[in-house]
Amino acid sequence: MNDIEQARTFIQKEFPHRDESDASNLPVADRTVLHSLVQAVIREHVFEHEWSDDKRMVSLSLYSGELLIPIANTYILGHIDVAGSMTFTDHDGKQSPVETTSDFLELCFPHEQKPPFYQEVVNSVANYALALTIAEKRKEVFQKKQKDTFTYAETLKSPLTFFEQWVIQGHTIHPCARTRIGISPEEITRYAPEWEGQPKVQPVAVHKSICRVNSINGESMKSVMFNDYPHLEKAFKDSCQKHGRSPDDYEIIPVHPWQYEHTVLTYYREALENKTLFPIEGSSIPTAALISFRTLAPLLGSKVNHHIKTAVNVQMTSAVRTVSAASTKNGPIVSRLFQEIFAKDETISHSLTMMKDVVGIHYEPGETNDRHFLQKNMAAILRENPEKNLADRELAIPAAALIAESPVTGKLIVEEMAEKHDSLRTFITHYAKTVLPGILTLITKYGISMEAHLQNCVIICENGAPKRTVLRDVGGIRIMNDRLDRFFEKQPIDHSTNLLTEDREELLNVFSHALLHNHFGEIIVALARRSSVTESELWSEVEKVMKEIYDQLKQDDRIREDAVSDLEALLRRPAKMKSLVKMRLSNQFTDNIYVDVQNPFSHRKEVHKA
Repeated sequence: MNDIEQARTFIQKEFPHRDESDASNLPVADRTVLHSLVQAVIREHVFEHEWSDDKRMVSLSLYSGELLIPIANTYILGHIDVAGSMTFTDHDGKQSPVETTSDFLELCFPHEQKPPFYQEVVNSVANYALALTIAEKRKEVFQKKQKDTFTYAETLKSPLTFFEQWVIQGHTIHPCARTRIGISPEEITRYAPEWEGQPKVQPVAVHKSICRVNSINGESMKSVMFNDYPHLEKAFKDSCQKHGRSPDDYEIIPVHPWQYEHTVLTYYREALENKTLFPIEGSSIPTAALISFRTLAPLLGSKVNHHIKTAVNVQMTSAVRTVSAASTKNGPIVSRLFQEIFAKDETISHSLTMMKDVVGIHYEPGETNDRHFLQKNMAAILRENPEKNLADRELAIPAAALIAESPVTGKLIVEEMAEKHDSLRTFITHYAKTVLPGILTLITKYGISMEAHLQNCVIICENGAPKRTVLRDVGGIRIMNDRLDRFFEKQPIDHSTNLLTEDREELLNVFSHALLHNHFGEIIVALARRSSVTESELWSEVEKVMKEIYDQLKQDDRIREDAVSDLEALLRRPAKMKSLVKMRLSNQFTDNIYVDVQNPFSHRKEVHKA
């Protein structure tokens, strides 16, 4: 039974009231993933293709023939709306319709040996169908709720959790947005955010000789966790006493329950048997799954200081979501650097803050053949909770939720936010002034480029209007020490995560992909699709804000030259986008592959829209 058949069977079992004629949302999920995949293949130039003169048809050259793709609309950054069924013509002139992802994948990979990507796309279809089905069920409880999403969210213990768990589609530009290889539908219903998953974290005691701890202020993992969860300290001491061990000799690693059941019990058996590792009985921590699945918010909401980033040995999108040893080290180091920057530079801290990685820990088994596997599969990071110090009427919302359809009103959440302003142009200006000043200042002044895409940005709103930005996750950033050293001593960053660069282009590439494509690009396209306002009008407002920011940066003699050249590059060079499908097909994870896309600031020719 393949993943799609398994999903169909599961939905029919769990939701027997559904009309079987709709095939349990599978056609909708399949069409969405198919169009996302076709768009990615065209944008990334995976196969040779040619546009018709009127931009209403794309001819894609595949191994055994030509695929004709009818196009309804095109957009500045390469987004497309597919108009209907695609037609494949083989080398013998025989024509056939291409209506499903499986049809398309068979044409892309006609050989008997399919690449892993083939199964990942199919798995994404199955899991997206599951997500759509539970979303329908969840919507039923909103029929008598408040007038808009923000009013409803204000009644909740953790509005952030609500918004995170309402991101149904997942990654917006990746065809494997809902890929989860290695986890069953039943487990997804227990742990996934779109299913309102509430994993109970299992704290595990680990001997200090086989773990490494890194923190901002020298605190241990267990001391921070004892402060967040008072019940844990007694349970920890009781478990140590039960096993005849001294509490002073042990640390704590918080483990995702799926990871404990499927990975820890199997691969750490020897450590469990000799009691250098053991579960802390009676200490489970109720949490809510956030967008990333493995990052968890305590159910106590803003009363707890930290979120918990755990390791889960499951492939989601293109990567297995473990936690590298280097990231448990770099997270607190980079967070300490941001702490210093924000303390010294009010021009940044006024609009931008960081969910600091306060403490990281990883298992350290010594020199064995599976050392790397054991390190990254039992590791965790405690990250600041952005809801902890919010003022009255302030809400924290992940930017990814902005382009989700509200269960309260049926509008996009960003549309509701825009209604708080005079016009969409006024809104996008306000939003750009909330998001861009700190991020661009970090690049040009300090040489730090953040992966500030939709999933990594939390927007703090007041009365539904954006007020400031909180960044999270330092894993994909780039740091250029030549710029940073003008203001700070060189940071002891682990090179194995590729955070450091000597090339300014890498800073701009990260900004281009994360901010232009996978943040503003997605918001602007979503608004353009649902209104009479054009993309060009909205991009022009973003450009004005960028120029205002750089006018201020040019006033600093130390960085004037960089400010001039950075702005020129951002406004004129191609808008680099990560080739996510190419990277997956080539098994490329550490060095990014980019493709050139027309720059939304330098190319103002209006797009074709029906």
